[in-house]
Amino acid sequence: MGVAESPLISLIVSCYNHEQFVAEAIGGVLSQTYRPLEIIILDDCSTDRTADIVRAKLAERPDRLDIRLVRNPVNVGTRGNLQRGISLTTGAFIAVACGDDILGAEAVSEVARVWREENVTLVAANADYIDADSQPLGRTYRDPQGRADDSFETIARDGVNACCFGPFLCFERELYDTFGCPAELEVFDIIAPFYAYLLKGARFIDKPLIKYRVHGGNTSHSLIAERLSGIDRLSAEEHMKSIHLAHAVHARDTVLRLSNEQPERYQEVKDRIWPLLDIWLWESARKFANARAELNQMRRATEKQATGRNRLGRSIAKFIRQLKGR
Repeated sequence: MGVAESPLISLIVSCYNHEQFVAEAIGGVLSQTYRPLEIIILDDCSTDRTADIVRAKLAERPDRLDIRLVRNPVNVGTRGNLQRGISLTTGAFIAVACGDDILGAEAVSEVARVWREENVTLVAANADYIDADSQPLGRTYRDPQGRADDSFETIARDGVNACCFGPFLCFERELYDTFGCPAELEVFDIIAPFYAYLLKGARFIDKPLIKYRVHGGNTSHSLIAERLSGIDRLSAEEHMKSIHLAHAVHARDTVLRLSNEQPERYQEVKDRIWPLLDIWLWESARKFANARAELNQMRRATEKQATGRNRLGRSIAKFIRQLKGR
């Protein structure tokens, strides 16, 4: 792919309190081989030294006029940061990365190649997992030796496929311009691939293109749940199930609206996937109901144990008072 024929790609790197990791992240960003590239490092009003470290790293490369740091005056959260980042970029294709992960040098080039050759709306990529000290964890998001499932049918039936992975999500600006980032949905990496299938489709790259860092500050719901136990883990799992249920409802509403507004384009799509959307909705509702029931059962058991301990404590205290009164 020659430079003259390559379209501008916008790379947004979202940072918040990443002082321990952001230098490596910027190193990965600066190593990208793709051109032309427009890079926005967006710091969401970090309370640590993240912005200072980014400035220092960029000062080492005054020749890189394609990269700049933008710092939010107030913290706007993941969704707000994404929206602002997109508003500051001009490329027809947008890649979104995080300030605690590390992009391989060919990451944007590989994504761009698949985007153009496959003529799809969204591309997601596999990742090697590393720890807080950048040591490999011997784990990947998907098996790189297999062919990950990135079919529309799977996400319409199950609510998730390989493309639903947020650390390095890349999509055409048309996706955001058409659907936005709905305020009622807590995460974007589940619904964005679904939107993409309603346009031109999505693809997952089996080869790991980034190093995905696992640490105490991860905002991934699944990683948070992995670190928890007992009632806290059940609470986190119930929350995840509620997110999937909300996405199932939103996906159905979106397809229904589009088939009514543009039947010539979307009626066939609706007829094809509507039974799958029914499965997604009812399975999500069932899993959420089961998760809530399990959580409530543990809460009741915990409360019962606490009540028993309180009664025992009161009995012991009463017995001691009686002994002292003799």
